[in-house]
Amino acid sequence: MFFKATTGVLLTGAACLWAAAAFAQAPAPAPPPAGTATTQGTTGLPSGITTYSSWKFERVGDHLHLINQAAIEGPNLKFFADDVDLYTNTNRIVASGNVVFTNSEGRISSEKLEFNTGTGVGTFYDASGIMSLGAAAGANAAAFGGQEPDVYFYGAKIEKLGPRKYRITNGGFTTCVQPTPRWEVTSGSVVLNLDDYAIARNTLLKVKGVPMFYLPVLYYPIQKSQRATGFLLPTYGTSTLRGQSISNAFFWAIDRSQDATFFHDWFTRTGMGEGSEYRYIAGQQSAGNVRLYRFVQHETQYTQSGVTTSLPAKTSYEFTGAVTQALGGAARARMRLDYFSDVLTQQLYHQNIYEASRRNRLIEAGVSDAFGPLSTTAVYQRNETFNSDTSSFLYGATPRVTALLAPQQLFGAPIYASMSSEYAYLPYRNLTSGVVTQDNSLGRVDVAPSMRLPLSRLTYLSVNTSVAHRMTYYSRSYNARGLAVNEPLVRDYTQLRTELLGPVFTKIWDTPDSSYSERMKHVIEPAFTLDYTTPIGNYKQTPLLTDTSDFVVGGTTRLTYGLTNRMFYRGKTVDGARGQTREFVTVGVQQTYYSNSESSKYDTSYSSSNTGRKPVNLSPIALATRISPSSKLDVNTRVEYDVYGLGLAVLSAGSSVTAGLSSGSIQFSRQHLDRTSPPSSYFSGSTSLRSPNGHFTGTYALSWDITHSTVVTQNVLGTYMAQCCGLQLEFQKFHLVSSAPIASDRRFNVSFVLAGLGTFSNFFGAFGNTLR
Repeated sequence: MFFKATTGVLLTGAACLWAAAAFAQAPAPAPPPAGTATTQGTTGLPSGITTYSSWKFERVGDHLHLINQAAIEGPNLKFFADDVDLYTNTNRIVASGNVVFTNSEGRISSEKLEFNTGTGVGTFYDASGIMSLGAAAGANAAAFGGQEPDVYFYGAKIEKLGPRKYRITNGGFTTCVQPTPRWEVTSGSVVLNLDDYAIARNTLLKVKGVPMFYLPVLYYPIQKSQRATGFLLPTYGTSTLRGQSISNAFFWAIDRSQDATFFHDWFTRTGMGEGSEYRYIAGQQSAGNVRLYRFVQHETQYTQSGVTTSLPAKTSYEFTGAVTQALGGAARARMRLDYFSDVLTQQLYHQNIYEASRRNRLIEAGVSDAFGPLSTTAVYQRNETFNSDTSSFLYGATPRVTALLAPQQLFGAPIYASMSSEYAYLPYRNLTSGVVTQDNSLGRVDVAPSMRLPLSRLTYLSVNTSVAHRMTYYSRSYNARGLAVNEPLVRDYTQLRTELLGPVFTKIWDTPDSSYSERMKHVIEPAFTLDYTTPIGNYKQTPLLTDTSDFVVGGTTRLTYGLTNRMFYRGKTVDGARGQTREFVTVGVQQTYYSNSESSKYDTSYSSSNTGRKPVNLSPIALATRISPSSKLDVNTRVEYDVYGLGLAVLSAGSSVTAGLSSGSIQFSRQHLDRTSPPSSYFSGSTSLRSPNGHFTGTYALSWDITHSTVVTQNVLGTYMAQCCGLQLEFQKFHLVSSAPIASDRRFNVSFVLAGLGTFSNFFGAFGNTLR
C-alpha cells in the first residue's frame, strides 16, 4: 500500500476517534420533553460510573435498566443510548439503540455496545464516526483540498483490546468527508496500536467507488508526529526515451532530527534505478542532506526516419549532498557533493533543465575555525567540467589552506592592517575517457599584507586609500615559448588603491497626494576608483590557471568612474506604525580606463571581459537598472556597450511579477563578444495561474535557445485539488543532446493526491520537484 509517510495522522485520527468511545468529554444531553420526569442516579453503579440520567428506569435483578435516551457519565466516560443495562457486580455496560459518544473533536455512533468499566475493554457493533485530525493536520490544509481535516470511519465490529489497542472488523475510513466520499480504504481486519502502528488485512483502495488496488497485508504507522515511517504514493509516467515508468518511495522517520527516503524507478525501455536520500538536523548550525542513486541501463534500440540507433548498456551513479557540522566553538566542517559518473545519463534522464544541462561535477570538503581576529580554513576541492562525453578538464585545490588576519588598528591612528596567506596545490589537467592527456598542475604559496587608511568619513563624501603587497611562489612556470616547465617562480608586486564616493547629492520631499508613500528620496552617488599596480618583470612566466587572483597585469593604472541614482519611498503610516522604506529604482552606469590595454582582458567587473578578446584601453559602458516598487514586481537589466565598434556586447533582462491569482517570470540574455562569431541569445520564462477557489493551478515554462532556433524544453504542469481528491499532470518536451539516440524526448507524468495521503517527485525531478 502506498501511503504518504508524513500523513500518519490520518489513521491516528481514526484510532483516537475510536478511543473516544471509551474516554470522552461530552456536552450535557438534550433536556427531556415537557411533562416527563427525570431521575438521577449516583450510587450503586458499576466502577468508573459516577452518575446517570434517564426519562425512565427500572431495576431488574442484579442490574439497572435505563430506557428512553439514557445518559451515562464518568470521570472520562460519557455517552447516550436508547436502552442501557448497568451491571453493578461485573462493572459491565450494555447499550443499544442509537448509541452516541461525543466530545469537542468529534463523535462516534453504534447500534450496540458492550463495555467493562473496570478493565476498559469493550466491543462496538455497527459503528461509524467522524473526528477532526487536529492542528497537526490542519497545518497542511493543502493536502485536504482546503476543507476541514476530518476523518470518517466505519466498522461492523470495533473491539477495544487494551488501553491503546483496538481491532476493527469489516470496516473502512476516508478523509473525504462528504455525502459521497470520492475515495476510501476498506479492510477485512485492522489491528491498531495507538501512537505506534496499524496492521490491516485484505485492504482495498477505492476511488469514486472503483477499486484501484488491493494488498493482502498492510503495515501502517500511526504516530502522533506528522513524520511517520511508511510507503509513499507512486507516480506514473511515459517517455519516448524511457518508455513507461513507475516510481516508488519508502520514507523512514528515524527520529525527530533525521529521516531517510528510499527510491525505486522502473523504466520499461531502458532499465531501473534505486537510490536513497538522508536528511538530518543536529543543531542550529549542523544539518545535512545527502542523496545517492544507482541506475542500471540495458541496451535499447530506437528507429527514427528509417535510421536505427542504440543506447548502450551501462551502470551509472549520482551523488549529491550538502552538510554543515559545528565542531565546537567557532569550528565548522562542511561538505558539498555534486557528482555523477556518466554525463550522458545526466543529460538524458533529468527533467530539470539545470540538472540536465549540468556538465560540471564537484567534490568539496573543508573545516574552518577562528582564533580571535585570525580565521583559518582548510579545503579539498575537485572540479571537473565536461566538454563532451569523453573529454573533460580537471581543476580545483587539493588541498587549499588559508589564514586571514582581520583588520587591526595600528598605534591608535585611523590606520588598519590585515594579512592573508595561503598554500594550495592546484590541479590543472586535460582528460580523455578518464586518462590524463596534459598536466599543468602546480603548487602555490601566497602572502599578502595590506593597510587601509580612511581619509574622509563625511556622510556625503567617503574617501579610502589602501596599499597591498603580494608575494607568490609557484612550483612551475612558463618558458619563453609559453610552455609549462618545472622551474619555480616568485612573483611580487604592490597595488595602490583609492576609492572616492561622493559628493553625494540628496533630495527628500513629502508626497501627501500619493496613495502608497509619505515621502520620497532621490540620491545621486558619483564614484571613482583609482588602481595602480607596480610592474611585474616576470609577468609572461606566470602560470595563469583558473584562479582569477593570478590574472594580474603589472605596470598599469586603472581608473573606474561611475554614477548611481537611487530612488526611495517610505510607505504610509498605518495605525501609528511607521511605513517601511524601500529602494524602488536603481540606475547605475560605469566605465574603466586602462593605461595598459592588456588589463582589459582580466577585469571581472564586466561580463564581456575574457582572455580571448582584443586588448583595449576603454572597457564597455556598463548600465545596470533595477525597478522594484513592491515585493510583487521586480525588473532588472544589464547592458554592456563596446565603444570600439562591436556595439551591444551584453544584454540581460529579467522580471518577476505576481498579480492576484497569477505570477510569472522571464529572463533574456544576449552576448556578442567576438566580431568573428554571431551573437548568442537565450530566453526562459514561466507563468502560473491559480483558480479563485484554489482548486486548480496551472504552470507553463519555456527555455528557448534563440541562436540555434531550438526550444530546449517546454513544461506544462497542472494540479487539481477539489475537497479531498487531487490530480497532478505534467507534460514536457525536451530537446536532447546530439549524442542521444533520438532528437527529443516527450515526457508525461501523472500522480494522484488524496486528502491526508500524498505523493512525491521521482529522483529525476518529475513535477518540477514540487512534491518532494
